[in-house]
Amino acid sequence: MKNIINEEIQTAIKELNSQRMILHSTDTLPGIACDATSDNAIKKVTQIKNRKGPFSIILSSINQIERYACLDTFSIEIINKILPGPFTVLLKNNYKNKLSNLVTENSNFIGIRIPKHYFTIELSKNFKKPIITTSINLTSKKPLRNLNKIPNDFKNILVYNDKITRASRGSTILDISNQKITILRQGDGIYKK
Repeated sequence: MKNIINEEIQTAIKELNSQRMILHSTDTLPGIACDATSDNAIKKVTQIKNRKGPFSIILSSINQIERYACLDTFSIEIINKILPGPFTVLLKNNYKNKLSNLVTENSNFIGIRIPKHYFTIELSKNFKKPIITTSINLTSKKPLRNLNKIPNDFKNILVYNDKITRASRGSTILDISNQKITILRQGDGIYKK
């Protein structure tokens, strides 16, 4: 089984390095992913979804967050409590990163995800760059929950499916950028103080 997973990850990395998108399972909704440092790759996502960013980025570990966002003791404490898991944390952008401007669309904030999902974490770790993540849907349409039922608009993209259909509402988005917690979207993650 391990070799198959590794082969899948290698193929996915080739796609991302070729500035293409992939569709993949996560611990919440399936997502569209591409290289978060590539304008060309992100433009393909915005065209297929018919909407611009901002987009969250997926990282493979909590230790990577400081490369992309401003951290303080308050945010570190929250992050250590909830990640990896079904949360997106909104933090102040540190502008030291090499992300495409299309990720944040000139926002001072950045959304960060570290899913509790083997394929997604291994992909991010081995790709060695952040990937954007966004739900598989056209603007104003419901997000896809089952990768066995891919809409025609997304048919020609490689799929990495863990075969688990989750009754997901997406990740819970917590703004922790300002020494307090604001729930911007209640999703699968339940935050307990």
